[in-house]
Amino acid sequence: MALVAIALIAAAALGIWTSWQLPLTFVHGGFFVPDLLKNPTSRAPLHRCTRDNLQKTLYVALSAVDEQIRAVNLGGLSVPVEVYDVRPPPEAGAGERWRHPGRAGAKELHILREVMQADEVAHVIHATGGAAFHPEAEGSKNPVQTPTVILKAQGRWSEDPATTELRGLVTHVVEERIVPYLQAAFGDPSLSAAEVLLRRYKPSERLFHPLHFDHHAAATCVVDLTPLPQSGLFLQPGPSAASRFMAPLRNPGDAAVHTWDVFHGVTLSAGHERVSLIIWAKPQGNAESGEVSWYNSLGAAGDVDAAYRLGMQSEAKQEVEHAIQWFSIAAAGGHWMAMSRLGRLQTMQGASAEGLAWSERAANCGWADAQVDVGDAKQKAGDHAAALAFYQSAAAQYHPGGLHRLGIALLRGFGTPVDVVAAQSALESSAHLGWADAQFALAQNFATDESVKRGWLTAATQQGHPAAANSLAIDASRQGQYAEARRLFLIAAEKGHLKAMVNLGTLLQQGVGGPADPTAAEGWLMRAQQLGGLPSC
Repeated sequence: MALVAIALIAAAALGIWTSWQLPLTFVHGGFFVPDLLKNPTSRAPLHRCTRDNLQKTLYVALSAVDEQIRAVNLGGLSVPVEVYDVRPPPEAGAGERWRHPGRAGAKELHILREVMQADEVAHVIHATGGAAFHPEAEGSKNPVQTPTVILKAQGRWSEDPATTELRGLVTHVVEERIVPYLQAAFGDPSLSAAEVLLRRYKPSERLFHPLHFDHHAAATCVVDLTPLPQSGLFLQPGPSAASRFMAPLRNPGDAAVHTWDVFHGVTLSAGHERVSLIIWAKPQGNAESGEVSWYNSLGAAGDVDAAYRLGMQSEAKQEVEHAIQWFSIAAAGGHWMAMSRLGRLQTMQGASAEGLAWSERAANCGWADAQVDVGDAKQKAGDHAAALAFYQSAAAQYHPGGLHRLGIALLRGFGTPVDVVAAQSALESSAHLGWADAQFALAQNFATDESVKRGWLTAATQQGHPAAANSLAIDASRQGQYAEARRLFLIAAEKGHLKAMVNLGTLLQQGVGGPADPTAAEGWLMRAQQLGGLPSC
């Protein structure tokens, strides 16, 4: 087919193809429940961190029979230590092998009181005033790109002159207090500080960090330099948000320590600028190589957490069969996240009945990701009422995907009468939690002010939302900003947006917004035709 013919068809599309797409891709599994964080559920004996023993400050010490706060000597400083049990609850279906993996320090939260003294904290905070915080490096595993100052990487302290003062202030804390504690607490004398950084959260930039595991580190230490009540680090031992609680960090210099198997996130109260010193530790060899080799032997021995992690690694490498094998091991141990991932993969492989069964099992445990997945399956099958119920369950946990889908159901009347006000509220909640689909939906349906609309489209585009990027590109082209339009069309086209492929191909063919590139233009237009974006000639 002649390129000219393709371009003639494509030219008609430029500037008018703005139809709304609603991709159902999960960006991540994190979500945020401010109210529930303030009221963690009390549901276990003393050796679990619960509302009762948090309020009464009845902390569990290193010894199972010692209920007093225990002080340890760290680099000549006497540091009170409290240890909390954060195992998944058996009533949610967690198997004993998962709850008791036999690893030193597994599923524990250690609180080190003022491991940095008040004057040390003050000096670091003062030094951060002149420090250059940068977004995390491209390719970072962290889905939330918060400003950081990197002080140590791959086991080597930075030689950047700009970090000299901060390194001098924290090196002795890391090497003489934190690392020895990690080695002793987790029974591994080879542990070393692989990565050390200062992280800053500004309320104007980000109020939360979704739930996640620090799977890239064997152990983590977070020293909170600016703690506030009901703001900062939180943990979720169970499948639902009702199990969440705030880490009891009260004083500047208090530290939270845990291994790679603890599910946690960050939420900030209004106006809280949080600065923390983060240490990620690994065995020395892994620190230098960047590897995480400990999972292999643990997974082979049947460790449920390690099996889940190996499944995630295999899935990331698109080794689907291996991922299914590892997730199956973890799911059999009651791991609801593994059940959810297994359900998705089996569904993708065509085993929809088996996949839905695993998803439903995880959803019934209370895992919000799975509730959204089951809702999607019910919606696809035309059972809108059942889908709505699952979306409502996820939305009640402030899961951004659940809120987004609930908003769309209310907007379109799927399984419920149309309620535009409630739809907008749900979509705004999802959008403020960073869900790109909700940001795009608000821009398309509720933003009457052009600046507000552009703000939501920009926020979604920054997360790679193709339809949002296409919409911004069309707006730019209408304003004669063709170079910007070309850039945005490329973002959308690379994400598979058919109309953006056509629009980009047209600009490349005509040399609008940059040099003409007939070869690239033909490539994009042919790709669009192959995918059904253009009629055959």
